[in-house]
Parts: sequence; structure tokens; C-alpha cells
Amino acid sequence: MAKLFLFGIGGTGSRVIRSLTMLLAAGVELPNCDRVVPIIIDPDAHNGDMNRTVALLQSYQQIYKKLGPREEGFFKTDISTLSGISQDVNGSVKDTFIFDFGGINQSFRQYLSYDGLSVDSKGLVDLLFTQDNLESPLTIGFRGSPNVGSIVLNKLVESPEIRFFADNFQEGDRVFFVSSIFGGTGAAGFPLMLKNLKDTNTRLSNARYLRDAPTGAVTVMPYFALQSEDNSVIDSNSFLTKTKAALSYYEHNLQGLNALYYLADTPDTPYENQPGGTQQRNKAHLIELLAALSIVDFMKYSAAELRTGGPHFHEYGLATDAPEVQFNHLPDESRELMAKHLTQLLYFTRYHRQFLATDKAPYHDNLKLDYALRNEPIFRELQNILHSPEFGVDEWLKELGQNRRAFRPFDLATDDFNAMIAGKPVEKKWTDFFNKGINHNYFLDSLNKTEKTIAEPDNFKKLIELFYDVTDKAFEEKVKVV
Repeated sequence: MAKLFLFGIGGTGSRVIRSLTMLLAAGVELPNCDRVVPIIIDPDAHNGDMNRTVALLQSYQQIYKKLGPREEGFFKTDISTLSGISQDVNGSVKDTFIFDFGGINQSFRQYLSYDGLSVDSKGLVDLLFTQDNLESPLTIGFRGSPNVGSIVLNKLVESPEIRFFADNFQEGDRVFFVSSIFGGTGAAGFPLMLKNLKDTNTRLSNARYLRDAPTGAVTVMPYFALQSEDNSVIDSNSFLTKTKAALSYYEHNLQGLNALYYLADTPDTPYENQPGGTQQRNKAHLIELLAALSIVDFMKYSAAELRTGGPHFHEYGLATDAPEVQFNHLPDESRELMAKHLTQLLYFTRYHRQFLATDKAPYHDNLKLDYALRNEPIFRELQNILHSPEFGVDEWLKELGQNRRAFRPFDLATDDFNAMIAGKPVEKKWTDFFNKGINHNYFLDSLNKTEKTIAEPDNFKKLIELFYDVTDKAFEEKVKVV
């Protein structure tokens, strides 16, 4: 069973994994693997972006476990924790999507044991790090300082998690890194992790498989700014300078990488300047969605293609510099990959919210939904992943439309299924009494008919298959091309 080990490093890593999870929930295909294993690396245990991504992953995981493997459909891709890939864990690795730093409750000065260093060693440290660096509490990460992150993260290769990862790495598995290049954790963590995994002198097990594994990365350059604050240690005016310095290093120090994806955008309205903790929770952004697509693109290539003529470098461009991006602004490949699946997910989410609990229909009775929606935990998990105000589909789509570079493929203000796709209303033939496009009655009729054809005894599995089929039918019959 081929696995994709997906290292999400820092806040950007968490946000990109959030978007990828939404694509997989919509049924987007991830080729050449049977399982995705996200490993989020962020020493800031209270990071808001990280924790809501973890909550999303946990809900997705519960739904997938109930549904099991399928050829197509919502939630079709297996997402697993690191400990979930093997029965032989022995308690060395926690059942979580987060790399366990064990709680670094100390400053960088304490981490280095600075006060116990020799005079010469202190002098060297003082040359490399500012007093702000030394006094910085590691509990909220590296606060835009990759020089600090490079020291702390270099210890990762000795951790139980990385040893467990290497012990269970098999031929055919792949690795992908997601990070920003203008902060602290991501800029430091990506090249260090790559270097350690590809090191010819590594003491990790399965070293040959690790060295030969198809390996890709998306490095996200500046795409947002932060409000200026006199007392903040993070100044977004330095993002470009940090990016140039990191790119210069990357040019000569990414051995073993087969594909590298670059993304950036003109920063928009500055976010609140939160260096870490629960308040660091940025709105979902188009750049993060495109970064998630880079993972899908990487997985489309065969191992032989990736190893030939590499490393391969990729950039992404929109057809027009539109402040409000709809499906028609995307290149054909991206549009074909996302438009149908995201439309199906939106239709399912809206019908679930507006009608599912109150429908009086044969399909509803046959699935015993009156009881199931109130009492079965898996149905509450579905409610969470679709409608949670913290991490649900509703919230994700809303946030994507709230940036200056807004991604608004849907009109989220309307309850009319015919008008939900921005710029592509569904035709309603008023001369034909029975053809009113896509509405409640259209779905109700399709649900009642399709339910009879699905021979699945489990009511939750049947519900998910049923709504995937009827939303697929609605798209093909009424929308077809976006």
C-alpha cells in the first residue's frame, strides 16, 4: 500500500493541509497512493491554524473509517495519523497528526544552555543570534526567525516520530513538504528535513528507500502581510528580504528533491499581527488552495517521470490578474480538477443544512434518518465537517472569499441551487413546467429514485454514496461545463 507522507511545517503547512483535506472530502483523486499521512510540525502547541486543521483531520478520519475504501465518492482517500500506519506502535508515537515536541517551555537561551557555555561559545552565539532571539519563548514557535528554527528543528531526526516514520517507510512511498519561505518554522524546517532524510550517512532505517523516494515540496513565498506593531517581533516588511536569502540557499542545498513548486501573491489587507498561539488563525486563502493542488499535481507523475531530467520546477499563473477569482479564471487543468467536485460538495453541504433533517420522503424513511441524525455519532461528525464554525466546509468557502485576492467560485449568499455557481447560472426552461433547473424537488425526486438502486445496508455509507451520485447527476445534467 503506497503512502504519501505529507510534512506540513509551520502555520502555512497547517493551512495548506486544511485545503487539501477539503479537496479530498469533495472526492478529488490523489493518484499513486492509497493513504495520506499528514505530519504537522509546529512547536506552537496552541497555534489556532494548526489546531483547527487537526480538528478537521480528526473528523475526516472518523468518517473515512466508517466508509472504508471506495473507487470514488466523498471522503474516498484514506487520511491516517503516523501511528495508524502500523499495528506495532508500542506507545512510542502518539495517535495524533501533530509532531510531539514534548512542550518546549523555555526560552531559546535556556534551550541552548547559554549561561553554561564557555566565553568563546557565548561569543559565537552572540554573533549568530540577537538578544530578542535568545529571550524568545519557544512555546510559540520561532516567530519569523529561521536561524532559531534551524537549531531546534535539527533535533527532529533523533525523535521517536521520525524513527517510526523511517521504520515504516516502504518502497513506493513518497514524501512531500509544505512550508512558507518567509517565516521561521517553515523556512528552517523544510531544507533541514530534506537534508536529514536524504543524508547518505543517515542512521535511519530504510535509508535506501528514503533516498530513492519521489520527493516534492511547495514553498510558499509572501502572499499576506501583517499589521505593523512597534512591539512585535515579526515585521512583514522583511518578508521579501527573507525570501531572497532563503531562495539563494535553496538554489544549492536541496539535493534529493524531485519537484519544487513556487507560489506567491501580492499581499492584501494586512492580517492582525499575532506571532503565535490561539489567536494566530488566518482566513483560508486561494494561495493555500493552489498549494494543495500542487500536491495533487505531484502525485500525478510516475516515479520514473519525477526521476528523469529533474529536479522539476513549477510555478502557477492565473489567466488574468482578477481580484475576484472564479472557476473561469483558472487554467483548464485546475478547473477540470476542482469545479465539479467542489460544486458537488457545496450542493451536498447546502442540502444537508437546508432540507435533510426535515425531508418527508421515501429515501429519508428507508435510511431511518429521523433517528440517525439525532442519535448516531457518525452523523454528528458529518455535521461538524460540513458546518462547524471553526473548520467546516461552510466556513472554509466563506473565508476563501474574504481576501483581497478572493476565491469566489460560488455565490454563498443564495439558497437557489441554480444560482450558486458564480458566472454560470443553471438554465431553467420556463416553457417546460417540469424543468425548473436544480431545486429541492429535483433533488428529492433524484434521491428517492437513486436510493432504490444502492444495495448498501449501512445507512451512513448509503447516505454518502447517495448524495455523491445525485450531485454528480445534477452537475452532469444541469451544469456540465463551468
